[in-house]
Amino acid sequence: MTGPCDGLAVVEVAVGVSDLGLGLAGGLPGRMLADLGATVTRVVGTEPIEIDRGVTWTRSWHRDKQVVATDDPVQIAALLATADVALVYGDEPVVEQRGLGYGDVSRTNPALVYARCRPSRTGAGAVDDFGLLVEARAGFCTQLAGHRPGPTFVDVRAPGSGAAFLLTTSVLALLNRRAATGEGGWADTSLYDGMLATLGCMIGRPERAKPDVESYWQHGSTFPNFLYRCADGELIQVWFGGKGMYVALLDVLGDEPSPNGYYDDQITGALNDRALRWRSLFATQTRDVWIERLRAAGVACEPVLHPGEVLSDPHVTEIGLSVPLVHDGHDDLVAGSPIAVAPLVDHPVEAVDGKPADPSEGPVAVAGTAGGPAPVASGDRLLEGLRVVDFSAFVAGPLGAQVLADLGADVIKVEPPAGEAMRAAAYAVAACQRGKRGLALDIGDPAARPVVERLLDWADVVLHNFRVGVSTRLGIDEAVVGERNPGAVYCHASGFGTGGPRATSPGNDALMQALTGFEVAVGGAGNDPIAGTWIPIDMTGGWVAAIGILAGLYAKATTGRGQQVATSLLGAGMALQSGVFQRDGEVIPGPELDGGQTGYGPGYRIYEAADGEWFALVVPDAAAWERLRGVVVDAVLPATYAPLRGGTDDALARDAELALEVGFKAASAAEWVTRLRAADVLVEPIEPMDRDQFRRGILDDPVNRLLGRVASYATADWGWFEQIGPLLRCGPSAGGGPAGRIPRVGEDTVGVLEELGFDAGAIEVLLGADVARQLRT
Repeated sequence: MTGPCDGLAVVEVAVGVSDLGLGLAGGLPGRMLADLGATVTRVVGTEPIEIDRGVTWTRSWHRDKQVVATDDPVQIAALLATADVALVYGDEPVVEQRGLGYGDVSRTNPALVYARCRPSRTGAGAVDDFGLLVEARAGFCTQLAGHRPGPTFVDVRAPGSGAAFLLTTSVLALLNRRAATGEGGWADTSLYDGMLATLGCMIGRPERAKPDVESYWQHGSTFPNFLYRCADGELIQVWFGGKGMYVALLDVLGDEPSPNGYYDDQITGALNDRALRWRSLFATQTRDVWIERLRAAGVACEPVLHPGEVLSDPHVTEIGLSVPLVHDGHDDLVAGSPIAVAPLVDHPVEAVDGKPADPSEGPVAVAGTAGGPAPVASGDRLLEGLRVVDFSAFVAGPLGAQVLADLGADVIKVEPPAGEAMRAAAYAVAACQRGKRGLALDIGDPAARPVVERLLDWADVVLHNFRVGVSTRLGIDEAVVGERNPGAVYCHASGFGTGGPRATSPGNDALMQALTGFEVAVGGAGNDPIAGTWIPIDMTGGWVAAIGILAGLYAKATTGRGQQVATSLLGAGMALQSGVFQRDGEVIPGPELDGGQTGYGPGYRIYEAADGEWFALVVPDAAAWERLRGVVVDAVLPATYAPLRGGTDDALARDAELALEVGFKAASAAEWVTRLRAADVLVEPIEPMDRDQFRRGILDDPVNRLLGRVASYATADWGWFEQIGPLLRCGPSAGGGPAGRIPRVGEDTVGVLEELGFDAGAIEVLLGADVARQLRT
């Protein structure tokens, strides 16, 4: 496969680390770079991690990678000496002390882009590289109500997915700098950073805020999920936040009209009452009937599927999100790349002197752009000087632009004069608008056209997440951008992709949780599905959009040609479940959450002790299993190491699980943690905590503040505000963080218009006609 990363050599060093423990972090970055054209060599140890035996997720993550099994640091260093990119995992004895750290390998290969995933460190100390232990230490296990009291094993693998996106983003940002300067560099992250990368809409603390805003950050969402069981027992996810959908839904259901509309019903609680009432209505017809009726009325809905089932959907196949492979005589379907990158125009872009761009001569300024590639100076942030116009709304698009702002880009946020719809959801604004400038403009008004055109001419990157067809109507589609600014990177972050039979379907976080199996995975075997309340797929969509844009910028830097980038919420949601695949028409799920929502088996789950408190236990190998047997003497554990359900030792695993459940009732959680740690068994206590305690644990941790995981700054509306900060740590000379600000509606309108060349008279006309708005302070 060719693509933006064609010709790049990537080496993954995954010696002594677990695929199960790292999750997506250990395989998805290399997979995404391979899908973008890189050649990937994966280095593993000669002795596989025993808990990974039989874990099938790696079939999708490591396909087509060249695997080298070695423990020899000299051999590994030789591979790194000729690599363009290194993805390195593990603790210091396995990496730094063997001469495989950045300081050592960069002396041999100074142009190397080196991304390191280290064990997680907070003020409470270090945690081994197992996502469950990271979640337990932070208290994430306590933040989603399950089917029973107490903490749950939240089967979203948030640490691994977030770390995967941080690693991939960092690599591509550093590659862009290397294309301009020839310099390599390093990036540093962890599973804990990865968990935080998914929680931007969940964690914030204002000095002052409206009661409903502070209540969300302190207690979480009370919004109903609108997930219903139909007459045939199947489940349907409904969403009606789009224009006219609420009225249409009430009509289809035969429910009484709403006098004051959707938002008033939401605020007064009437919507919650309706949501309960609708349960009996949906139970009167089969799911297929409801889907047909609702879609015909313009109401968005999706079937609730298990992980992996969507791979055989015809739309998914047509747009390349499902890839057929043949392996050992079997027909497999695996998740495809969530990112597509191609030249913006179908001919080479001419340089400013009229001569064709020559990629061999390095980056060039191209005709139609505002100054060519962004300047990169020593000490500046990675994207210093890059100009981004962000036409997007809601979460995924704005978060993608915010990631670019965190890396130093100048981002202009364009929204209607009354503000975009998500302004009502302050948590989303806080999580996705940091560091931008605010331009309030009615881009659909003909009088705004000159402004839109100058924005398109000004930008190095144009981003939007409108439904397919809307950008054409507004005159900001890829054809228009390609004609006016052929050297730009144009990104459309859609719901269902830019092509295929469902391209125009509405999509949001809840619908994609249903379609991609996210809700079923979290609910546990045999239970009703449970939705993640922190907008996880929207957040994932934002990171994927940022990665796609950075890949487009790299292609532009190495070819001199503008690029068009396509990402989707559907692709982002499928990436989270990409370890699951189909073989000969059957889903191969890998480890699955049990009905008790405790984990994957006796060696990777949470347990309740005699005092009602809980702890997380990981048993990575047979030696640890023997030590465990020596500690829990009242439990009759089989001598055979059987840490996970579902494999060839499924019966033994289930027997061991039951024995440990009984055995751990003999003492308190604190006692078990002490005993198990004394025996060198991996264990973490799970402290009971509400949302406010959870956010304080993140925002007040001294190590988090030291490492920049917490951003603090003054805001006009909330006073002093604290949130999860930029999590991208890169060097050398990658500069500081973003501007500490969240733009209010129209806060920078006049300044931006002046910068675009409009004089005072023209600006006054736009403001007087309400085509543009300047915030008056």
